[in-house]
Amino acid sequence: MYEVFDSFCKLPTWDTSHALDEGRFRAALSEVVHLPDFCPEEMGRYIQLNHAEPIWPKTTAQLDTVIDRLVGYATVEQKRVRCRV
Repeated sequence: MYEVFDSFCKLPTWDTSHALDEGRFRAALSEVVHLPDFCPEEMGRYIQLNHAEPIWPKTTAQLDTVIDRLVGYATVEQKRVRCRV
């Protein structure tokens, strides 16, 4: 399921918060966020293990911060989607 994020995290700009990268992340998220077994933390682990090396070097702590932001966004979206059902 989390392979859908490859279109986002396999690009060297995935960590930049650029509008195009954010759009790729949100598009991927929209494909799986509604699934009952989707887990934002698992998504974060998948991205952590499968991301491309960033175009500009980052420390592990900086990458963790980026991934934590993505997990937080996914968590909010998951709650929003489930409330609509």
